[in-house]
Amino acid sequence: MKNYENYIFDLYGTLVDIKTNENKSSLWEKAAMTCNMLGVSYTAKELKKRYRALVKEETKQLFHEKIEEEQTKEQPGTITESQIEINLEDVFQRLFLEKGRKITQKQMADIAVFFRVLSADYIRLFEGVTELLDNLHGEGKKIYLLSNAQRIFTEPEMRMLGIYHKFDDILYSSDMGFKKPAFHFYDELFKRNDLNKKDSVMIGNEYIADIKGSFEYGIDSMYIFTEQSGKRPDNLPENCRKIESITDILNLHEGKN
Repeated sequence: MKNYENYIFDLYGTLVDIKTNENKSSLWEKAAMTCNMLGVSYTAKELKKRYRALVKEETKQLFHEKIEEEQTKEQPGTITESQIEINLEDVFQRLFLEKGRKITQKQMADIAVFFRVLSADYIRLFEGVTELLDNLHGEGKKIYLLSNAQRIFTEPEMRMLGIYHKFDDILYSSDMGFKKPAFHFYDELFKRNDLNKKDSVMIGNEYIADIKGSFEYGIDSMYIFTEQSGKRPDNLPENCRKIESITDILNLHEGKN
């Protein structure tokens, strides 16, 4: 196996085994109750409908803003609305502002954590993740996280799971306004950390975001199929290696396979 210096990981479905469901009636009932306790009147049905409408509205607005930004560049890139990632903090803030109430950053963070807990059936590390990250770091490798995720949800989860401080750098799509497979998202990580493409590999469970995205950016990849992966791809790029579990990376790195 090629001796990489930079290991870039996806999070959910790759390092973290997670199952969430935002369609639960209990989620919206308790979320509405929370809003009412904070002085903002929502029924569960109204809150769910307005939340989803605001997500769509914010996405369209950000998409148009990004398109305008690209038009000012000498070599504008191709952006699709599906590659846009809003920051849900803006949505939570608007839900309160529309009812005449402004919430603090601390209140918003607490509400977001509560919302996430209500939606989650479970959040846990896949077996061997901590050992893998520690071993790679122990051998002097750099470890990065490139995640299609909301910081307001994901950072507390990573701290809970004990892996937040194990990365040399973390990029959340909610901070960037882009998500994988967007070229811009990959490029920000590489420019920010002065990474060499030839020394880097992307590890992920989603074909479009992780494998196709990294291939188009020009870096090698490793594909792992998990319950969160969706449909299995018929074919993988030549520079992509299929692995059966996250611990296979250690075996490959040590030359056992």
